Amino acid sequence: MEVWLGLCAFATDLLGGFRETSEVEKSDDVLAELMSQGDDEAFSKLYDRYFSKIYAFTIRRVGNQHIAEDLVADIFLKAFAKRNTFVLRPSFSAWLYRIATNTITDHYRTSHSHTSLDDEEKPFDPADHRENVVEGTDRIMLGEEIEKVLEKLPERERIAVTMKFYVEASYEEIAETLKCTPNNAGVILHRALNKCEKMAGERLYRML
Repeated sequence: MEVWLGLCAFATDLLGGFRETSEVEKSDDVLAELMSQGDDEAFSKLYDRYFSKIYAFTIRRVGNQHIAEDLVADIFLKAFAKRNTFVLRPSFSAWLYRIATNTITDHYRTSHSHTSLDDEEKPFDPADHRENVVEGTDRIMLGEEIEKVLEKLPERERIAVTMKFYVEASYEEIAETLKCTPNNAGVILHRALNKCEKMAGERLYRML
């Protein structure tokens, strides 16, 4: 009897573990569908799943921790505000990266001041301060020029380029975001880079 009860308890724990695993492994589409129906817990799970990806995507584009943190907060606030309007085409990741891309583009459009070295939280060193200022300013200006080029691309191409070079996403990940095949994602990326090369100078193109 005790053995049987032990087996029942083990089975209960095991089934409970399966339920927890199933809950954790719900697909983006399932969670996004629940989110669009008003399930805020589903949005919370998607937030946890994508926060680090969106943060990495953002900070590599703006190059500043404080600005990136503010933008990421804004991105997820916009996503939360629009959650009831989400539909499964395109994918949730494409929808979220679109919000992120447009938010960052708006930031560059409306920003009238360059990022200071103080914002980068680097220790001051008089010996190389002038060099750091030159390199920092140069990097910021190049970043802004890259954004001007990216802004001219169609949305799908802009997402493909930024995911590849700012998140180091694979063709499979880009394809999942754009709801296409990996081969098609490669074609979209190749076409976008050709456009970037024509619009940008050689030095700027090397940054991509």
